[in-house]
Order: sequence, then C-alpha cells, then structure tokens
Amino acid sequence: MFPSTPRRLTAGAAALAGALALGLGTFGSTAASAQQATLVTCTGGGFTMDVNATAAGSGTLTGCFAPGHPNLTSATIKMTGLPTVSDGIVETTTSDTIKWNTGAQTRLTEARTFVPTGGNRVTETGAGATDNGLFHPADEEELGAGTQSVNHAHHFVINNGFTLALTDGALG
Repeated sequence: MFPSTPRRLTAGAAALAGALALGLGTFGSTAASAQQATLVTCTGGGFTMDVNATAAGSGTLTGCFAPGHPNLTSATIKMTGLPTVSDGIVETTTSDTIKWNTGAQTRLTEARTFVPTGGNRVTETGAGATDNGLFHPADEEELGAGTQSVNHAHHFVINNGFTLALTDGALG
C-alpha cells in the first residue's frame, strides 16, 4: 500500500483547495504537477457520495485522454471509506476503484474535502495516490462543484466542472 497517511492526503487536498480558493491557478498548476508527466486526464463526468458513519459513492469519468492508450476514453469509479465533519466541512478518506472502458483498473487511496459555498452548493477537491493497477505509481488530483443535501446524512452530487488527473508518481 502507498505509504501516505490519511492526514498527509487530507493536507494535500486542503492545500490544493486553498490554492484554488486564492486564485493561484487552475487545476494541475501546482509546482508538483508542473514537474510530473500527466498519465491520464478526464475532463467530465461526476459522482455522488453519501456520508454518514461511512462514506460511499460512485460515478463516471468522461472525456478521458491517456497518451499511449488511444482507446481509453471513460471509466466508472466506486469509493468507500470514512468521513470527518467539522464546522460544515466534510472530509473523507476512501479506497477507490476506477474501471476504465478498456477493462483495466486502477486502485487508489483518496482524501476529499467538500466545502459549502452558499445555499446547497459545494466545491470538492481531492488528492491521492494509486495503490496498484494501470498507471501505478501515480499521484491523483481532482476537483469539481455541485450540491449537497443534509437529512441525517450528507448527500453530495458533484457534476459541475469535474476534472481528474493521474500524474507520474515516480517523479513526485
């Protein structure tokens, strides 16, 4: 398993969220990303996640481009893990499985942060690392926006501007 701790993954997601909130760039503009080769980028799709005592979600990735993998265009993603909720901000650490349309899989550990932005709107940022499968070793970043509803649990729908990228983890 990748040697990152949930705290380290959450710190990375928080740093990415902070940089985006301050307008310090767009997705993939961090110094680490500038040095790492992009293995795959997906610029569409989205996911839903339910958070109560556990976190569980699923979704789709579309608009995928992976140099050297011309037939890889989309994927499904499943996520399970544990949340923390503090002052309206929800953080999750999950084990994710991405099933690419080519039949290959990527497994990763991911830390996500959901931040309310007004009304029922939220932004979502995530950072993680692959555990095994296609594109391993790789670092992962994602971001998107969407909505949340709260009725004894948080229900997130991230479907606006969702972007995910895997970069060469051997270089980071």
